[in-house]
Amino acid sequence: MTLPNIVSFWHGPMSWLEALSIASFHRHGHRVEVFAFDPIENLPANAVWRDAAELMPREDLVFYKGKGTPAVFSDRFRLELMRRNLGVWADLDVYCVRPIAQPDDYLMAWERPGSVNSAVLYIPPEAPLLSDLFAVFDRDNRPLFEPFLPLYRRIEVAARRLVGDKVPPEHLQYGATGPMALTHYVKARGLADRVKPSTVFYPIPYEDIPGLLLPGSSVDAAIRPETLGIHLWRSQFTNRGRAEILIPPPDSAMRKLCEKEGILP
Repeated sequence: MTLPNIVSFWHGPMSWLEALSIASFHRHGHRVEVFAFDPIENLPANAVWRDAAELMPREDLVFYKGKGTPAVFSDRFRLELMRRNLGVWADLDVYCVRPIAQPDDYLMAWERPGSVNSAVLYIPPEAPLLSDLFAVFDRDNRPLFEPFLPLYRRIEVAARRLVGDKVPPEHLQYGATGPMALTHYVKARGLADRVKPSTVFYPIPYEDIPGLLLPGSSVDAAIRPETLGIHLWRSQFTNRGRAEILIPPPDSAMRKLCEKEGILP
């Protein structure tokens, strides 16, 4: 099996969760390349630092509503990785269960019915879908009504644009430039049949992730023969990113995974 590089972007210090993700991919034979604008002091030895400025200028780094996470920039950066065919994107809160073969086509999965997540993503460089997603980040030539937003948000954004507010990508609804846009254009391009079932990368629902910190919990029941990874949603361990990441208690599912990968939280 030919294994692709796993590529990702990171900004700021790393926690045990990112180390866990990296260790799991490395153990299954993947080279992990983490792009960042500055060297990461606590980057695990089993990952390779790459200068994000090789792909995009630092001036393009934006944060959600000016002070939140760099998630919108990350959504844009992964598209640049796809365009250059540098590997399979994986968020650094994805735990690798089995090796991921080099895709010869799209690689993405439903998070839940009707919603495609981009935590693990590969889009062929020549795919029209990639052009659709790049256009979402055009700061000057967006339509009045954003087609991928929920109706009430679509109307709100249109009203703001009519009074002169451009509403750039980082000021749209959270998730708009990621799963919302991806889902919309996957459906518009007739690619729904290329999307893998949720059990491949999202076998544990978002709302059930905090339960993995409970003593006696386990991920074993969620893993199916087709499961390649588990998206662990970092925000569920951090009060939606606004606090320090929680330390997994003894005998919890997360502590067991850390012990399996040799990570000391």
